[in-house]
Amino acid sequence: MKPIFNLYIALLLSCTVFPAVGEELDRVVVDETDEQALIIEDDIASEDEQALTIEDGVASDEGEELIMEDDNAMAEGSSDMAYSDNASLQSTEISANLDKVQLEAGHLTKSGAEADTSNYLHIAFSAHWDSGSAWEAQLAGRIDGYYQSGRQNLDHTQLDYGESFIRYRGENIRFTLGTQKIIWGRIDELPPTDRMSVVDLSRFNLDDHQDRRRAAPAVRLEYFNGAGKFDLVWLPEFRAAELPGQKSIWSIVDQQKGELLGIEPTPTMSTIIKGSRFTEDEPHGDAGGGIRYSRSDSGFDYALTAQRVRQSTPYYELVSLGRFKARYPRSWVVGGDFGFEALDATWNFEAAWLSDIPVTKTDISYTTVEGVSWAAGVEFYPGDADLRVNLQLIGTNLIDAPRIFDRTEIYTFNGAVDIPFAHERWRLNTRFFIGLDKKDIYINPELAYIGWEPHDIYLATHYFTGSAGTLGGYHQDHSLLTLGWRAKF
Repeated sequence: MKPIFNLYIALLLSCTVFPAVGEELDRVVVDETDEQALIIEDDIASEDEQALTIEDGVASDEGEELIMEDDNAMAEGSSDMAYSDNASLQSTEISANLDKVQLEAGHLTKSGAEADTSNYLHIAFSAHWDSGSAWEAQLAGRIDGYYQSGRQNLDHTQLDYGESFIRYRGENIRFTLGTQKIIWGRIDELPPTDRMSVVDLSRFNLDDHQDRRRAAPAVRLEYFNGAGKFDLVWLPEFRAAELPGQKSIWSIVDQQKGELLGIEPTPTMSTIIKGSRFTEDEPHGDAGGGIRYSRSDSGFDYALTAQRVRQSTPYYELVSLGRFKARYPRSWVVGGDFGFEALDATWNFEAAWLSDIPVTKTDISYTTVEGVSWAAGVEFYPGDADLRVNLQLIGTNLIDAPRIFDRTEIYTFNGAVDIPFAHERWRLNTRFFIGLDKKDIYINPELAYIGWEPHDIYLATHYFTGSAGTLGGYHQDHSLLTLGWRAKF
């Protein structure tokens, strides 16, 4: 990581010099004649109107997909600046930003936990360049620290790249080359068509959905055609999901108990897991690609997608006695989503068919099966406009599955209730996840003081419980009480 780190330092240091050049350029423009200044001012105003029109066209899509839309380029940098007749001058803007900082201390409340505390540090930073016309670029990084005390200690700090890209913006197209977050779909939690993104499991599900994704190398072309948009993506290099350390309480393999996340434990399987070695060799080559078409017409939004991608989360296959190997199968994904407003609420629906879902048969052999993932959601503001309720019903059904250790049907009721109060200086937000076919419960109430913008001070709890083989059952000893501070700049 040292070359990447040195590149970040060099770019950030350069940003302390270049802004002065931009300021000098601005002074030259202002010192022109009143007539030229007036022309420039008018042109900037007209360009701002164009930027607003383009941004509005993109905004209808943002409700459908949580994509890597670092629109600092649209918000901070000027779009094309045209000047009168033969005069032509463009303003280049360079900025360095501290994007987000989070410090969190957590205490585990169950006596059966392998740790006493689980603490977290996160710093996100970026440098952005805007040519003032069609080109922009960004270099971003993040620092994450995971610190755990108790019977299983953990002290791990890592540097990772963020959304770092070069982008061309034309009249109807946007071409982006670099590392990006691409999250397709409409549903806020676990969207069925979100198969292009790289999952971040380092803190399991403690963070919001968009924060549980990492940037990955991608080539992306977006074409805007009135109310419609074509989105084409190719992932030239596979990046596996970001996993917690083996000693982390959030690890997807628990060798002390002999359990794998998502697999119902049996005495035989538990014995094999306890005595086995797990390897996570990532496959070489590309991760696949996909296309999505979305459109918004008179309050009715819809999108269709076709993808051929590798899943980023590992699935462990027993390749020999005492050895599990991570598999990342490719799968066809065909699906879509739509949404509309009715009865003072926004209704969202989404579904996807997958050709190759990995499973383990009862004879402990590996195979893949077809499956369908679907979701329906409603968002509304009951009584008081400040109170927001978001409810979702999510299901997964395997098709013609043989006898397997995996669950063939999963039904969950998810949601979030957001209540600002005390003149919007405080907020109570509660996320929940409840299994309908098996006992599987996760509840996350959070009380935050938000009157000190852009800072939040929050107190939260994460409660897990459930049957064997469920997510809540796997983490039932890891219920957590947290106190933290976060700021987005």
